[in-house]
Amino acid sequence: MSPAPKPPRARVRRVVDARPLAKGPVQLKVRPFIESFDRVAGLPAFIMQGQLRGGQFQVVVTGRRPVALSGSVSEDAHGPFALLHPQEHLLGPQHALRVEADAEDVDVCHAAISYFELTGDLVVRQELEYAERWCSVYFNPLGLVDGSSWGGPRSIPPRDPTGPN
Repeated sequence: MSPAPKPPRARVRRVVDARPLAKGPVQLKVRPFIESFDRVAGLPAFIMQGQLRGGQFQVVVTGRRPVALSGSVSEDAHGPFALLHPQEHLLGPQHALRVEADAEDVDVCHAAISYFELTGDLVVRQELEYAERWCSVYFNPLGLVDGSSWGGPRSIPPRDPTGPN
């Protein structure tokens, strides 16, 4: 018997001028949701709701008009969902809504939809991270709600100046 034929030898080609692969725009998968947030004593609960209406994803915040978010709507084995682009919407002079990626991993992009109550300071208002209060809803890679949080500068305990940094 003769030995089995050998496969052809692999050829290696060297590329000197390689450019990085182009990244497409980030698309964040979200599904309809309703979340309730308890606020400070004396204020009623705050409700944020995401819903699919007429082929678009809308976010409804207690006491505000629905905000239509740019993206596309589709359906999979888990039900209807929307693919949204990161975006920000000012809702009057003291409120804002933001859709953003909540993870740095490009392959698994978790989404967050956040509502901000802004301060009266015009300089601080440019950076939403310095808002008086915020509420966020987080989504896993399937677009299902993965948790929520709320807070603000007043909810963060002051750092002890005598303690470790």
